[in-house]
Amino acid sequence: MLWFRRRGEPFEIERERTVTGCDGLRRTATDRRRTDDRTVNNPARPSATYPSMTADTDSLPTPRAPDPTDPLCPAAVVLTAAFEAPLDERRPWLERHEIADAIEVPGAETPLYVTDSDVAITTTGIGKSDAATTVTALLANPGLDLESAYVLSCGIAGSSPATTALGSVAIADAVVDWDRKHRWDRGASDESNEGPTAGGDTHDGNDDDDSDADARPIDRLAYRPREYVHRLEESVVDRALGAARGVELRTDDETLAYQRRYPDAPDSGPTIERGTTVCGDEFWHGPRYAREVRWLCEQYDATPYVTTQMEDAATATALERFGLRDRYLSVRAVSNYDRPAPGESVTESFDGDSSSLELAIDNAERVGRAVVDALVGRDPLDLVDNGTA
Repeated sequence: MLWFRRRGEPFEIERERTVTGCDGLRRTATDRRRTDDRTVNNPARPSATYPSMTADTDSLPTPRAPDPTDPLCPAAVVLTAAFEAPLDERRPWLERHEIADAIEVPGAETPLYVTDSDVAITTTGIGKSDAATTVTALLANPGLDLESAYVLSCGIAGSSPATTALGSVAIADAVVDWDRKHRWDRGASDESNEGPTAGGDTHDGNDDDDSDADARPIDRLAYRPREYVHRLEESVVDRALGAARGVELRTDDETLAYQRRYPDAPDSGPTIERGTTVCGDEFWHGPRYAREVRWLCEQYDATPYVTTQMEDAATATALERFGLRDRYLSVRAVSNYDRPAPGESVTESFDGDSSSLELAIDNAERVGRAVVDALVGRDPLDLVDNGTA
């Protein structure tokens, strides 16, 4: 049923929709949304040209409380980190998909928006504590049942210029926790400690100068009840990689021009990659820290690292505690390099390039959508057939 006001003014839509319960039965539900005539005439569905639309939450369903007597059972959960410009990783998911429902989960950062194909989308917040809190809130809420859902972290990341092009998308097969380590003050002077990382210094763009063990400022944590690396389920990674390789990634001339400032970077556009993602709460930047990251990954037999980000180790740990890590994937698009270009300071480099950020957000959703479709359609873990639905 529709209640119209004068043309151009907001109006309310109340509509019936069919949802699938955790028992597999189809039910009719009603949602109400406040919107305008432009939204109705141009539903936010994906298209070949990916039209630009405004992800205005006023045009989305009003979030409701979870219902423990009729829990939501999504086929997949997509976790982006941020929802505010310029880091709005959630935006293309809300723009390109029809949102049919919304759930307000206590403890989660933002509502859980559910598409008409039963894909739930939310943000975790930036960093490990935010991610762990949000994911645990979703897993522990009796109004949600994620037993048959694939879980996907999808967003932006950093990378080494020697590894891949800006805008490339990496499917992780391992997640290394960068924060679980020793950092030693080995008595070096302040000047030698600060040398390659001071904000005004410029760099040659490479990381070949490895220090010896006596000078190395980090070591693997001595007390390790477990190794701080998550090895992701191979069958899920393989299925995702196959789907990702069929996606046409967007390219950008401005991003490629910026990329060419790095002599070690490829002289080509974005590609699909597979490898380790490194997760840490620290906003590190520069070749010295990149060497340390590489060294830590070597200790876990998880080299080379392909992407760096701030949430995925926490997400994987939360899922592991609930026995659901097997269905987890990290899909990350490279928005920036983890060190300056030659002649550039770390401060200038950290500010990055807006075109590569936009490119990464776009390509992350393109690949993420294809991966979700493949996992839900083919169900490599037989989550539904094994009676977990």
